[in-house]
Amino acid sequence: MTIDWRKEVEARREDLMKDLFDLLRVPSVREDDKATEDAPVGPGPKAALLKFLEIGERDGFLTKNVDNYAGHIEYGAGDETLGIFGHVDVVPVGSGWDSEPFSPEIRDNRIYARGASDDKGPTMAAYYALKIIKELELPVSKRTRVIIGTDEESEWKCMDHYLKVEETPDFGFSPDAEFPIINGEKGNTTILLEVAGKNEGTLRLVSFNSGQRANMVPDFAEAVVEVSGDIAAFSKEYDEYLAELPVTGEISVEGSMATIKLFGAAAHGAMPEKGINAGTYLANFLSYYDFSGPAKDFVTVVADYIHLDTEGNRFGVNYVD
Repeated sequence: MTIDWRKEVEARREDLMKDLFDLLRVPSVREDDKATEDAPVGPGPKAALLKFLEIGERDGFLTKNVDNYAGHIEYGAGDETLGIFGHVDVVPVGSGWDSEPFSPEIRDNRIYARGASDDKGPTMAAYYALKIIKELELPVSKRTRVIIGTDEESEWKCMDHYLKVEETPDFGFSPDAEFPIINGEKGNTTILLEVAGKNEGTLRLVSFNSGQRANMVPDFAEAVVEVSGDIAAFSKEYDEYLAELPVTGEISVEGSMATIKLFGAAAHGAMPEKGINAGTYLANFLSYYDFSGPAKDFVTVVADYIHLDTEGNRFGVNYVD
């Protein structure tokens, strides 16, 4: 039997695009403040999971919802199981969009929406590959499960729970990252740095905030600094700092308090070199000043070890297997 796969895909193009666009319209960002026992990582990821399982049921597949953490769409029979691991949760929207992130658009033959490439689009493509096999009634020797997670971008609660209550596939791949096939992805370490001591001196770091998620390059940072000296000079030096860099920002002064804002460019943590880290640029600016105690430790670590080094060279962890 010879199958023209491109022809088979083309025959289903409109259906595929409709299903994908319906899925992309679901704002499936994890929201811990809205999480419940019935929606473990928030209502958005749950709604996206239900939408995907609904598509599978419509097409006659065996589906299973695993406590709204994850689910699978199954086809075939055999002694072994192939797992195709996708996810419907997405990172927060961030800034800099030219269109609504949950209103998908096609421009220049590309789909623009949050999740189009990570990972709703690739997962839908993998599902349609299985759908074609089913509709052509091709012989299969194994069970195949499209396993859909809801928390890949954060803590993997979805897979942890799924593998506790469901069997582990014998082998598999993920239609994610550098699509179409990845057998493993980069490791991810989230480090909580704690500093202790008094924060006082001629400058005092009142607050420093940047980033929405640990796996995103932050596109915005804000610090409040109490300046006991020449605050006008401090403000001017910040403007001069910005003028030399690929970032923008602003500073406002009220009494002895300076509120400093810096705008960079967001990127996924898997490809940090594509972003402009607002947090490290702001820490780098502050590192030139004579803070004391934990404030000095904080800005120094960020400026000396993280700023403009996305491969861990300064930490001594740059390693390729």
